Amino acid sequence: MAWFDRWRKRRILKPYDDAAIVVQEPATVEQSVLEGVMIAEYAVRLRLKNAIAVDAVVSPRAYDEQAYLPLASEAFEELADESQAVSDRLTEELAHSIGRPGRAEHVHDYRRGDENNVRHRLMVATDAASAYREKAQQEDALLELIEQARRDAWHEVSSSLVDHALQYTPNATPQLDPIDRDIEIASLRAELEAMTEG
Repeated sequence: MAWFDRWRKRRILKPYDDAAIVVQEPATVEQSVLEGVMIAEYAVRLRLKNAIAVDAVVSPRAYDEQAYLPLASEAFEELADESQAVSDRLTEELAHSIGRPGRAEHVHDYRRGDENNVRHRLMVATDAASAYREKAQQEDALLELIEQARRDAWHEVSSSLVDHALQYTPNATPQLDPIDRDIEIASLRAELEAMTEG
């Protein structure tokens, strides 16, 4: 008990000071949209990387970056549609919240005090949708994203190949007979194709 009392006596608390609290400025619409575009680019890059990695394993054709342009553009269009749907929902929410007095009953129950926040979110969603649509049309930016995804996919596939090569012993007896091996490979192809479609 003496140890606890000694610790308690040494601890000196500083008095509360309002001036010491740093107030963060709210993000502007432009900052929020830029952050959204950055996250969207990463999501599209990840989608492309997965498609390229699966094609490297499954597809017999040679790599062609032009073949992935529709996928990249489609991914940005999907994000734009999603952002536009959010914008439409927020437009309705804003119309319902104008002039509604009182306190909110749940998280999505917007009232008069929430109008500025809803307006800000509406502007961000609308601008983000148009930014995503612009990205979907910029072929140079899409090709750069595809190249980054190709490098990521190659890194993933090559490290897997190296790991497999390190485990390989040339004189070992095969674990599967040729028929079972073909069945396993067909099953793996089906799983990989299902993963790229979903």
